[in-house]
Amino acid sequence: MKKSLLIDPVVQKQLRALPQKERAEVVLKLLELSQVFGQPHQHAGIGMRKLRGDLFECRVGLALRVLFRASPDALIIRFIGTHDEVQKHLRGK
Repeated sequence: MKKSLLIDPVVQKQLRALPQKERAEVVLKLLELSQVFGQPHQHAGIGMRKLRGDLFECRVGLALRVLFRASPDALIIRFIGTHDEVQKHLRGK
């Protein structure tokens, strides 16, 4: 079942700030994520893992990570950054 994607306004700014190639990779990964979320046998193949509760992380290439929350109807994209930036973001919350 395909989930809707809700992208936080802060994340929209992060996305626009990325170089065009990385931005395209993130968008493609988000589309793939919305297709396979809820099908556990495909999660590992797209580099997704559960962090805690309804919070998940998905790898985009070697450098970038996307943090998102899963609601019953949608995936809410909360943060895009490097591994270190994601760790800082998580500690700050």
